[in-house]
Amino acid sequence: MKIKNEELINKWLNNELTNKEFEAFKKLDTFSSYTKISEKAKFFKSPDFNTDESLKEIESNIKFNNNPPNKIKYKYLAAVAAILIIAFTIVKILNSNTDYESYSTEIAKTETINLPDNSIVNLSANSSISYNRTNWEEKRNLELKGEAFFSVENGEKFTVETSYGKIQVLGTQFNVKSRNYSFEVTCYEGSVQVRVGDKIYILKEGDNLILKNQNILRSKTILTSPAWKRNVTVLKSTSLEVVLKEFQNYYNINFETSNVDTSRQYTGSFVHNDLENALKSITLPLDLTYEIEKEKVVLKTR
Repeated sequence: MKIKNEELINKWLNNELTNKEFEAFKKLDTFSSYTKISEKAKFFKSPDFNTDESLKEIESNIKFNNNPPNKIKYKYLAAVAAILIIAFTIVKILNSNTDYESYSTEIAKTETINLPDNSIVNLSANSSISYNRTNWEEKRNLELKGEAFFSVENGEKFTVETSYGKIQVLGTQFNVKSRNYSFEVTCYEGSVQVRVGDKIYILKEGDNLILKNQNILRSKTILTSPAWKRNVTVLKSTSLEVVLKEFQNYYNINFETSNVDTSRQYTGSFVHNDLENALKSITLPLDLTYEIEKEKVVLKTR
């Protein structure tokens, strides 16, 4: 369902845009104007502002003029009033969300984050989380883009929101991967509730759930934590196209794949701290060769 421009702006002002909605918001003609106002507004404290009185004052100034205003004057004044209202609204929202925190990692970088309730997030490479610190005790809710391992303290319901769905727990250890090409949840301790669309799945210790080609696949793991925490990526029956996208989370490099079949399935692993070793781990099982040209790797069939 297509969302109206007014709804996009309103949701942006309240930090409620989903990933897809934010992409649509950025395409609006007025996007740059709103973001500029937002940036400037961060440096101001919101004064008292009465919208009704301000509009009445504008109308009064118009009537005070003996010459009836033309349509251009009306449009100009309406535009000014709209900008003032938006600016003051943004200021108030920004001032009310000063405790909204975000963390992000770059390619090949990871970070450990301590949440207000002493829960711990190990954020994988090329990933981000964000949450509102103000009401954290009542609503332990955060948004994830990328991959992270969570060690959650017992307490109120803990929710991880992704573009694919929600993961909810009370106290447990689990890993979530939510990238634009992959969604996967693994429970290492306790239990996890995963909502995808209108379906709910319960994962117990050792359970793994993957969304692949719009299908839910479930399996088991004997590991006690995700492989990426040991600087290794492990993949099973994964297309070469997705393997290379995973690779780029840990190595700042591009691939030339015009001479290979990227739909071929790969099962294996690669390390995050040795480019040559990692490339061999991928190319040898698939009988491929590679050449490194500056920041590009050219793959070829033997």
